[in-house]
Amino acid sequence: MGSVSVVIATLKPRDEIEAIECLKEHAFDDFEVIVCDESPVTRARNEGIRQASTDKIVFLDDDSRPRPGYLQKADELLETEAAYAGRTIHPVDDVFARHFTTHYDWGDDPCYVNHFWGCNMGVHRDVFKTVGGWDEQMGWGHEEKELARRVRAEFDIRYDPELVVDHPYASSITEYWKKQYKLETKSPYYWSKCNISRAEQLKNIFCGALDPLNYVRITPVATVIEAGSTIAKTAGRIRGFLNHAHYEEDKGEVPNIDRPSESAEPTD
Repeated sequence: MGSVSVVIATLKPRDEIEAIECLKEHAFDDFEVIVCDESPVTRARNEGIRQASTDKIVFLDDDSRPRPGYLQKADELLETEAAYAGRTIHPVDDVFARHFTTHYDWGDDPCYVNHFWGCNMGVHRDVFKTVGGWDEQMGWGHEEKELARRVRAEFDIRYDPELVVDHPYASSITEYWKKQYKLETKSPYYWSKCNISRAEQLKNIFCGALDPLNYVRITPVATVIEAGSTIAKTAGRIRGFLNHAHYEEDKGEVPNIDRPSESAEPTD
């Protein structure tokens, strides 16, 4: 048992998980790693919470590469803070780093923020006891935003720029477009949890699609990417809206993460 539990949701074999290999190189070794291969990712993360032997729970993606000092800082921060968001860096100097990853960085000064990202975040167990676990109806796509909304109703989320993780956002334009499409299929579900009516959802979809500013950036390449992204997002939102009927019957009751589970097992 360590002082920090690192939860990684992945379908990769353990020896191919970059995050684990990176953590092995750090001086701080008072931690455990819990790998969960459940699907969807939200179910896997809930299993990780249940299996964690500590109260300080860190979430990383399998391709997250935390920089030296990361877990020691996380350990210290979760002594006093309910949840944190770190600084995430797209590790390549390309169009994505320059134009499409600003949402990953809140600047050089610590502050309180309104959301976090699953590739670089931490939450104290007491938070989950209060607000429940990850919404397993969501899977991947706005699941961090949905959880952060519930967390912020009761607690603060602290951003610390020293908690740095290198994490690739996209490796190609087509991968980026596919990512935006998949992400936005979950938007109508998230909107429903925010009590946004079906009529307002349709308005959101078509206003976004018809806004000329959603098709331009300051460079030609970025403009092409942005225009394609807007089309992909619109298609994803429409699909999510058309598949929305079952959401009205089950708006994702969040699970009690203290329930015993037989599926995931901790790995040291």
